[in-house]
Amino acid sequence: MIDDFCKQLVAQHPESVGGWVLRVTQGKQASEPQGWQLLDRELSSAPLHADSVVLLPQAESASILHLEFQTRPDRLIAERMLEYWIRLHRRFHKPIQQVVIHLKPTTSPLARIEQLKVGGTQHQFSNLRLWEQDPEPLLADPALLPLAVLARDPSRSGALLRRVGQRLAAIANPDQKRITASGCQLLAGLAFSPDVIQRLLAMSILEDSSVYQLIKRQALAEGRAEGLEEGRAEGMAEGRAEGRAEGLLQGRQNEAAGLLLRQLQRRCGPLSDQQQQLIRSMPVERLEQLGEAVLDFESAADLRSWLG
Repeated sequence: MIDDFCKQLVAQHPESVGGWVLRVTQGKQASEPQGWQLLDRELSSAPLHADSVVLLPQAESASILHLEFQTRPDRLIAERMLEYWIRLHRRFHKPIQQVVIHLKPTTSPLARIEQLKVGGTQHQFSNLRLWEQDPEPLLADPALLPLAVLARDPSRSGALLRRVGQRLAAIANPDQKRITASGCQLLAGLAFSPDVIQRLLAMSILEDSSVYQLIKRQALAEGRAEGLEEGRAEGMAEGRAEGRAEGLLQGRQNEAAGLLLRQLQRRCGPLSDQQQQLIRSMPVERLEQLGEAVLDFESAADLRSWLG
């Protein structure tokens, strides 16, 4: 699924992805984006499909950009890159630039291989480890936001995910926002737990969406059950709306508290009844602060100190 998404990302935005890859791996500005052409990925009669193959138009002569996305180290990657190069050369007879993009953080030396050398045969290609890359160029281009979630984030505090969520919220086109948000959540799963993704990325996207705002307005207008009955009795529409608003806020507070309690129990061990009661009584703003702090907790003592 992740490979399929990355291929689709290149297919939909070859200029953005290809331009960024060339700047990172070769330190040069790509040609003008007009005219970039996605080519057929099947490289011979015996099918061998590359992940993405893009034709780059240039003033002197066109060239081929070949991208391979890897979610895990592959000891055969150098041999495969040579085979891809041979078939690409045989078919297009143009200069070929090959880049392996490693998505998931790893310390394996296989993620640093950039050549194949066997006897007199030597083949070179570029290697890009996404978790080592500057996130700023990726954050600047909405098409590259899914890749930004896996870029360099020294603090690992979730600040990068929060920034991605803010950029997603700024996308005006609802279809583009939905597709990009799905890609961000998919790739974020390679490096973050579902709880962290939900807290720092998914919720910020949801709350800023037009659908969420519509549901919220409808809920406020209808009122929660208790507020509705009371409003009918008193004949006050305003009371119904306020009652529903209070119910929404309480529901969000309960959901956030439950999520945090599960995180804390995995990281700090069992919590006392007093600690659980204190956390469940916290307002949403205080729960958000605790949610950020829990990423740095290593023991139950850290939680006691924070609560104290």
